[in-house]
Amino acid sequence: MTQQIESPSQTTDDIRRLAVGRGDVLNLNRILVPLNGFRRSEQILPFASMLADWFSGEITLFHSLPSTHPARGARPGQVQYPDAPHDRGTSLAVAYLEEVVSRLGPHGVKSRWGVATGDAPSMIASRSATSSFGIVAVATTARSRPHRFISRGLLEGLWRTTAVPLLIVNPMQVSLNGVQPNPPKQLIVPCSRGTADSALRIASAIAGASRSPIKIVLSKSNSTGEIEDELINMFSNDNVEIEIIHGEKKMARQVNDLQADNPGSWIIIGSKMRSGIARSVLGSTSDLLARTAIGPIVVVPEPKVMRRRKESAHEATRNLATSL
Repeated sequence: MTQQIESPSQTTDDIRRLAVGRGDVLNLNRILVPLNGFRRSEQILPFASMLADWFSGEITLFHSLPSTHPARGARPGQVQYPDAPHDRGTSLAVAYLEEVVSRLGPHGVKSRWGVATGDAPSMIASRSATSSFGIVAVATTARSRPHRFISRGLLEGLWRTTAVPLLIVNPMQVSLNGVQPNPPKQLIVPCSRGTADSALRIASAIAGASRSPIKIVLSKSNSTGEIEDELINMFSNDNVEIEIIHGEKKMARQVNDLQADNPGSWIIIGSKMRSGIARSVLGSTSDLLARTAIGPIVVVPEPKVMRRRKESAHEATRNLATSL
């Protein structure tokens, strides 16, 4: 089922302007991009640059330095001098981020940088929540279930703490080799009970700003005429072309096949962001797709998860400020 309704009084520029407005409300014009200095982490830059272009936004490049070991602190009664190794790390990180900014500038991408000290996932989640970023864009390889119980890794840490959507690219799957990726010809939106609403607004804004059609994969539990009519009305009001297809039993495999058949397409999925034993026992379509998608995937926490984690991040920031 495909549906598109456009008002004859609205031009393409008008439609895009409205979509950009929807994205601004969601802060999609503010993109946080963690970089660790390795080329693989830079595989996210072309995709983050697309978002910045679509929403006339800005990228903030971010690097987190390891915390200084407590043993390096001064003893009581002694003057504490700057930590020379840490200062060198800061200087190197700043020089690296400024070099990346200089590469992005000629392509018309607005960017700035920031450096923090601490556990990388915690610093990224905290900065994104307290500084009103709309999305964290990261190139990282998701670890297998057994491996992440031994060593979490960046994505697992963000999965447990992020209060904003994650744009994830697997650098092992998306090897650019200096070639600029094309804008998505299609956005694929798996729609399951309880997690759909969180992804639909993001999908509508990105589709309208990039002028990409949406293919909604509707789970059996949501596959009713009433819900289909609601989706058609919603996206028609946003002037976005949609196609609704019915989900199969193994929806993750179906979505992966759709992305493989449509190179350059993006997946946008809502998630309860389960972690630990709950995710291992109950499973998670979004987790499976994050580990297996061959192209970009946007994982959007459901609203109550966003609210709870943002409140926690703001409370932690207030506590830190009062303790200084």
